[in-house]
Amino acid sequence: MGQAEEDDRERAGKGILHPEGIRAARALAAGVVHEVNNILGVIIGNAHLAKKNLSNAEAVERYIGEVRNAAEEGREIMRQLSMLGREEATRARVISLNDLAHQVASALATPVEVELSGIDPTVRLDLWLAQDALSSVVGFMSATTSVTSLKITTRVLGRAAMVTIEDDGPSPTKDELAALFTPFTNLDRRPKIGLDLTKLAHLAERNGGHVAAAVREPRGLRVVLTLPLTDEAF
Repeated sequence: MGQAEEDDRERAGKGILHPEGIRAARALAAGVVHEVNNILGVIIGNAHLAKKNLSNAEAVERYIGEVRNAAEEGREIMRQLSMLGREEATRARVISLNDLAHQVASALATPVEVELSGIDPTVRLDLWLAQDALSSVVGFMSATTSVTSLKITTRVLGRAAMVTIEDDGPSPTKDELAALFTPFTNLDRRPKIGLDLTKLAHLAERNGGHVAAAVREPRGLRVVLTLPLTDEAF
């Protein structure tokens, strides 16, 4: 094993490893209650205002629009929670992580450097969930206003495939790193992550892998997805 691979393995081992977020059922339940209560508050408040202003068609339309937006947000939370509730990858297939990295990068406005492994990492995953989860995490990292570049790297180390995502935004604090895998967490200097990183960690865990988050030097955030390679031909 070369020095570069040793360095990659060492970096992957650093940071906050997830399974705590998935196992923390009480934290998840509390987050769901908080989010749903917020949504219900918006719906009830705007419905009340609409009723009070029935003679003002423009105001009613605005209030009903807020009700609709809140309902859509609630539906999205339920959709993501339903993904976390799956016991198995029901649409599993062997996919190329190199292809997945390209697809994710091509959808972003932020400049992305993509460095792909010469050995195309292939793993068995739920294709749609993998695309959704990885795209959401990359989108979260690139959405930070001070991020000017993003790097996605794929590597094969032994029988494991790694996807590393790095940005140059503000470095998370120790507490922020610890909170990243908690559903619905809010970070002071970064956008709301919601269920996205938790979902990616869940996808990795149920396929025998893990996700780590760490501070990138000299600044920024690094997220590393590690998964066992499949023996099935792609």
